[in-house]
Amino acid sequence: MAIWADLMDSDFITERHFTPLLALRESGKEIMKRMHGSELDIGYFQRESVESRVASVIEELYASRQLRRKFNLRGNVMFENHANTLTDESRIVTDMSSLRLEPEGPRRSERLARRSRDTSRSTSRVRRQTAAEPRRPRPRADQFCVYNRGPDEKVPSFLIEYKALHKLSLAHIKAGLQDMELDRIVRYQKEESPEDTCRRVVAAVITQLSHYMYESGNEYGCVATGEAFIFLRVPHDRPSTVLYYLSVPREDVGNITDWPKGGNRLHLTAVGQLLAFTLRALRTSPRDMAWRNWAARQLETWEMVYDDLLEEIAEQDIPASEYKPSPSQTNYYRQSPVKTRSKSVTTISCEPTQESRFSDHEDDADDSLDPPTPSRAPRDSRVPQHPATATTTRISTRSQRLDSKGKSRKYCTQKCLRGLRCKGPLDRKCPNASEHGAGQHQLNTAMLIKLLDRQLSQDPDPHKELGCESLHVHGSRGALFKITLWSHGYTFVGKGVPIDFIDCAKREEMIYSHLREIQGQYVPVVFGGLDLRRPFSYDGIAMMVHLTLMSYAGRNLARQHKFDEAQLIAQAETSLRAIHNLGVLHSDPIPGNMIWNEDNQRVMFIDFERARYQKRVPLGSIAANQKRKRVASVWDKIPNKRPDFFNRELSRMRSELRS
Repeated sequence: MAIWADLMDSDFITERHFTPLLALRESGKEIMKRMHGSELDIGYFQRESVESRVASVIEELYASRQLRRKFNLRGNVMFENHANTLTDESRIVTDMSSLRLEPEGPRRSERLARRSRDTSRSTSRVRRQTAAEPRRPRPRADQFCVYNRGPDEKVPSFLIEYKALHKLSLAHIKAGLQDMELDRIVRYQKEESPEDTCRRVVAAVITQLSHYMYESGNEYGCVATGEAFIFLRVPHDRPSTVLYYLSVPREDVGNITDWPKGGNRLHLTAVGQLLAFTLRALRTSPRDMAWRNWAARQLETWEMVYDDLLEEIAEQDIPASEYKPSPSQTNYYRQSPVKTRSKSVTTISCEPTQESRFSDHEDDADDSLDPPTPSRAPRDSRVPQHPATATTTRISTRSQRLDSKGKSRKYCTQKCLRGLRCKGPLDRKCPNASEHGAGQHQLNTAMLIKLLDRQLSQDPDPHKELGCESLHVHGSRGALFKITLWSHGYTFVGKGVPIDFIDCAKREEMIYSHLREIQGQYVPVVFGGLDLRRPFSYDGIAMMVHLTLMSYAGRNLARQHKFDEAQLIAQAETSLRAIHNLGVLHSDPIPGNMIWNEDNQRVMFIDFERARYQKRVPLGSIAANQKRKRVASVWDKIPNKRPDFFNRELSRMRSELRS
């Protein structure tokens, strides 16, 4: 209840902020007209009736400096789906199929049994993902990432997955959501009750979303069906355990919600529950790459045929929606852990302990299914903290302290990384110069890449930073990471690509090599590529298998507002002409591909994925005793006589900046 205590302790709740009730009623009538038969329908329903309301509350909270700091708000929240992000359009991965549950015994349906015999032997298969398997599942079309978005960055805060009611009904949830060990759940028995299969369905849904949580590094996740929420949390020090909390607003609140003078249950509505969950998640940061790699090593991966599980439950066998758990389950019905199998499984009691509770501030002193109504407390009162608070807060603080070591480092300068290529003199203005050596660089680029390869390939340790952190920025083919070589303090950017775009990345590196003489001035310093021996995930979206290593250029011009338009166009034109003079046509000169570099006060161009190199005109044969005649190439000519494609690109660049 601490989230609500923080809200009630502010002036925010006494002020008018939101849409009039009449408008909300009209919106509700429109929403009720739509069918809710698919994940897309559920997504629409959730966005219109719940998520947009939560987002509007958070925008208003951000206006309060006090609440902005308290909840770590950057501006607003946004929901993004990444099913086709960083995907080659010719090879779109359409399904997330890493989680399969194969039966040991025969299935109930002869058709399903025949399918099973054709596809595998009747043993449960458990396989471990390794670095040799770079093609990993992507987020599904019904999985969304919720970002804490500010003017300059957006940070993934939690994940949400929509499930249509015919795939995960309230009956499934109530019959199946309880303590479970997955290595038992995946094994089929000869005689199984519908409740056994419901447990397997619920376990599959939770495991499916938690897989995305592990790879993205998010602590929190949520399954939404339109009738219920299953809120999830993965503890920092126990990645093999998933904690859950079930919220059924219709039952928690009833059919009518009002604000009587006495107690009420407004905080148990769908908006109230998702708001509190969102505010809690916004306080967290994604776990670093070392933790993700370490967690992946602790877990096995099961393969699941989700639709087959649903077919096994005959319609008449599904318990009614009013099904209630037995009294013995009530104590841990909402906060008991769903444990995934670990290399070293430990038995955890079904009784909830203080340490295994869902969260640090939740249900402070009561396991009741009917939490007290939040109310505004006197200014001098303080909400008593649950004993579990200290444990969870300590874990969270340690995680943030580990994250901050690399994220707070400043990037090396352009001049510094230019000097690195030839083991030249140090740039004393580089913030990391003291770690590079004395007088001159101790490494060259080949040595740096070799050391970095060794660093990124070491065994994962959750207490030791890997030196590679996502910047949560991606384009159509690559994503950016902040890289630090710990042994010598070099800090720069790595542009990661999935397996579909390795050839594209290496071609871009070749284009940069043609621009070597202007690197660090008009384009970033690029000192090579690295094929990763241990591929890693970009925010749970795609597996990165190759890094292009380059200097940090700065913020792109799409976010700059301090420049005069004419001055900016002149600067960009100078940089683009320098690129053209070396025979390279950028092919995509938009503001998003232009960077203002503070080091040299110039515009830099990035993203040469579509660039073309115009070869020089070969020299003709020269007879003896004949004067050499210089053959001018297209880029040597004066600007107004350049070939049309160079002039067209300059013209396009100007119009893009003006618009």
